Amino acid sequence: MVHSEAAAAADVLVAGAGPVGLTAAAELRRRGISCRIVDRLPARLPYAKAVGIQPRTLEIWDRMGFVRAALEAAVPMRGQLAYMNGVEQFRLDLVLPPEVPYRFAALPQYETERIIEEFLEGFGTRVERGTELVSFVQDADAVTCRLTTPGGEEEVRTRFLVGCDGAHSTVRKGLGLAFEGGAFPEEYMLADVEVDWDLPYGYGVRAMHRDDRGAVDDLLVCIPLPGDRRYRVSMLVPPELSTAPPQGGDAVAHGLEGGRVPELGHVQAVLDRLSPQPTRASALRWSSVFRISHRLVDRYGEGRVFVAGDAAHIHPPTGAQGMNTGIQDAWNLAWKLALTLEGA
Repeated sequence: MVHSEAAAAADVLVAGAGPVGLTAAAELRRRGISCRIVDRLPARLPYAKAVGIQPRTLEIWDRMGFVRAALEAAVPMRGQLAYMNGVEQFRLDLVLPPEVPYRFAALPQYETERIIEEFLEGFGTRVERGTELVSFVQDADAVTCRLTTPGGEEEVRTRFLVGCDGAHSTVRKGLGLAFEGGAFPEEYMLADVEVDWDLPYGYGVRAMHRDDRGAVDDLLVCIPLPGDRRYRVSMLVPPELSTAPPQGGDAVAHGLEGGRVPELGHVQAVLDRLSPQPTRASALRWSSVFRISHRLVDRYGEGRVFVAGDAAHIHPPTGAQGMNTGIQDAWNLAWKLALTLEGA
């Protein structure tokens, strides 16, 4: 079945409904631009994933109009505690200049997506789930996109296409953009768990072990999440959970669907080695194994087609650069597209 092209037309088509794509669509709709947003997944994933929210992102959300909802759902980040071989090294308080209106916060990615999606729906636009961009061709006036939907195939012409479709982006590949970089050799595991300790609320925890040669050989990083003593914990992966192909390259396994994903016992073993005080992990909601990659496109778009977020750049998680940079990409692009479409 092929749907009518005219009935599906919009000024902008956004491919991908993660935080980046949702930001692009929400800013476009806020400015009165017709927009469709599609995502191949049938529903939002219930995974914490990216959790760090930077002050600049909160400033953008303030301008867009939903920062209050985000702050009500988030944990204010007060600072970080650092330990080496069981001994506290420092306690860092995150103090920002008075002219910065927002501080750092922690918010699970599924909450970030929910908040932006609800804001977007206030403009009458819903994410078209189970719908995937499979190809596109552009000319001087528009972009012709082919979609697969739950009802069949659809062809739509749009003035602009924005690819927020992740590290394996169809849009980036369709443009032929270079994506130079690579993956670091270390593998890590993540878990969303409750940790029964009495460390101060709102502080991240970084605990490391240094061997006799002075090299760090074990690592635990805990970021607080909303809930009672809930954290997203990051650790080096044990050999039995390794997903790396023998020749190297990127590999990810996540969820709780079975296979090589961390169980509560894996998390507890790391806490037993590195936690600054005796503690127990419980209530595992989600876990993941991943390698840290670093890649960057040679340009952000061509003609009427653009990429943003992980489709354009992927980062190590240090400093919460990935999602925040992507959200800022999307907002910056969206308001400029809106002015272009308005004839400014």
